[in-house]
Amino acid sequence: MSTREMDTLDDDIAALTLQIEELHEHESKKKGKHRADQVPDTETASSKQLSELEARLSYLKDLRLAHSIANAVDTDEEVIAALIESERQAEEDRAYAILISSENPELEDPPSPLRSTDRTRQEPMDAELARQMDELCVNGDAPSEEGEVQAVPSVPYAQRQARAIGNLSLERFQCCACTERFRWDSITTLECGDRYCAPCLTRVILRAVHDRNLACLPPRCHGTLIPKEVIVKTLTADDLVEFQNTEVEKETSDKTYCSGPDCGRFIDPRYILGDEATCPRCQTKTCHICKNASHLLDCPQDTELQATLDLGNALQWKRCYSCRALVERDVGCNHMTCLCGAEFCYVCRAPWVPRQCTCDLWEEENLIRRAEVLVDRVAPVALPVFERDRLRVHFQDELRENEHCEHSGRRKFERVEWGRPRRGFQCEMCEARHWKYILRCRRCRMDLCEDCRRNRV
Repeated sequence: MSTREMDTLDDDIAALTLQIEELHEHESKKKGKHRADQVPDTETASSKQLSELEARLSYLKDLRLAHSIANAVDTDEEVIAALIESERQAEEDRAYAILISSENPELEDPPSPLRSTDRTRQEPMDAELARQMDELCVNGDAPSEEGEVQAVPSVPYAQRQARAIGNLSLERFQCCACTERFRWDSITTLECGDRYCAPCLTRVILRAVHDRNLACLPPRCHGTLIPKEVIVKTLTADDLVEFQNTEVEKETSDKTYCSGPDCGRFIDPRYILGDEATCPRCQTKTCHICKNASHLLDCPQDTELQATLDLGNALQWKRCYSCRALVERDVGCNHMTCLCGAEFCYVCRAPWVPRQCTCDLWEEENLIRRAEVLVDRVAPVALPVFERDRLRVHFQDELRENEHCEHSGRRKFERVEWGRPRRGFQCEMCEARHWKYILRCRRCRMDLCEDCRRNRV
């Protein structure tokens, strides 16, 4: 095995050791506040990942030791023989010293010093032992009881080692998103235990950029944030710049977008001077105050915007406090999440702080509409009226009880394959339709697709 291949093996061992140490540190910080018979999914995934890493590390260490022994047999045979001879000579000298210092005349004559004939006779035996060790390390076959070693094809040692290293990459791991299988060095395992291939992980990270949905930031999987170092390692230089710009967009409270009809991109606050914002892409200048094209005098009256706002007031639409966009609530509670990522109360329009807003989470009309939707999912068409009313009241009570559901824990969702509507299941977050199945929260009955379940809630 070449020095370069040994260095690569050492690097893999060091990397696995660091990962195991990080997992042990993560385990030590857990509070353990759960019942003994209800172990959290994150703890189960972390334990499984730790056992897999430890097994892999043990395998690589054994492989490293086998290669080290094989190399030692090839390169250090004479040194090993000299050490054995020196140790044997020292042992005989000690026995001779004990003999001549003893007062017992019955002791037999001391053994003579190691003769050259003994060394000559020992050398073939050491060579045979070395040959058998070499065969054992490379082929994994022990000598037979008759002392014979099975013949092997005449293949160069370096070629045999290269073939063995190649076998390390044969194991395949499944990506949780696309379900395809990849080599271990092409898979990234996140803290929640999910494994992603590079294209799928890139798609998860850049979802906020490509879908223009800032609610996907920061990127996460099962509620656990994806580490910054993983993001930097996964994205290309151009994608990383675009992702960082999108992060700035979400963090900016008073957002300004390019007024150019063919652009509309977010303008970083660095490009805003006074009341004038300059788009770095198309060089269009936009007024930072009224968000329209730049002008010299006071902001003119925007009649079209005012007409839209009047329509919104008539239809009881609300404006997002962050991006100033109009938001319409169709169904659901008063906790709103804008596409810019801002969360607010639909009644008072204040930024959303869980359990601190004094407004009612549900309006009775919307609560009834939501309960009717849930009844339609589970009830047959010809359900008697009294039974339908009973189910509706049951779902209303259930919604009130779980009004602050956070969808935490993998077991909170069940996979629903039955009762598929004619147009397929629909995710309530991204509104995408799916034919095979949908994931339904066991508490609030919210339907989500796999992507939104992993990366948005």
